[in-house]
Amino acid sequence: MATTGDRTAGATSDQRRWPRRVAQVSAAMLIAGAAINAILAAAAPQAYADLGTWTAGPEPLQQLWAATMGEHPRVWVPIIGVGYEAAAGLLALSGDRNRALAGLVGIAAFAVGLLVILVPAIAGTVRSPRLQI
Repeated sequence: MATTGDRTAGATSDQRRWPRRVAQVSAAMLIAGAAINAILAAAAPQAYADLGTWTAGPEPLQQLWAATMGEHPRVWVPIIGVGYEAAAGLLALSGDRNRALAGLVGIAAFAVGLLVILVPAIAGTVRSPRLQI
């Protein structure tokens, strides 16, 4: 029969596992994204210029995208799309708590950046038509 102490120890163990699992999954996603960006930058760098045309983020962000990823994808994609994503992912997998935290902060910052770019584009495509009365 399990004692209260045993149940408490098990709960504590589970509480420690889920943040690590979130870090592992998030890191795997970013590392996979870095690999995809590396392949895409080598095979079809013009795809990044095309990607910038359908994002509906703020105008300064669209201009920044066009001036960096759109005009110079062979420079900026390896830096941001490969280097940053891979570094944040690998840091999140680190056994050192401070490095892992830095990686998770990097992953969160990357996610916020994607949301700023993609949410307006998605919202624009799923607007429901207004009813005419």
